[in-house]
Amino acid sequence: MGEESGGSLRVAIIDDDPVETEILSILMDEVFEAADVSSFATVSEFIDESRKSDFELVFLDRRLPPYASFDETLPLIVPAARDAAILLITAHTFERVDLSAYPNVAGPFAKLDLMTPEDLRSLIERHLPN
Repeated sequence: MGEESGGSLRVAIIDDDPVETEILSILMDEVFEAADVSSFATVSEFIDESRKSDFELVFLDRRLPPYASFDETLPLIVPAARDAAILLITAHTFERVDLSAYPNVAGPFAKLDLMTPEDLRSLIERHLPN
């Protein structure tokens, strides 16, 4: 499922909360035997690294200061991760996002709904190309 020939799924987590990042990283280890997970606290850190790395899966948090919404970050993230499945994650699922211009983006998904390996696996299987 979406794994490169080297057997490692390249995953980026863009979230400024280190606890949330650690939880998602641990869950990714439970879901995939070989996942190369990179964490980024800012949009600019991700964009800088994306020039050197091709990510297959990106988890993007809603609020990443100085940005307050997906509407602000998606125009920056999508060009940097053109071939990746981008999953929007948030504690605030009330936000509506127009994804019509972003065929590789899905969500937003509540972080609390992704707290078990089974839930995370199900989400990824639905959105990560084989």
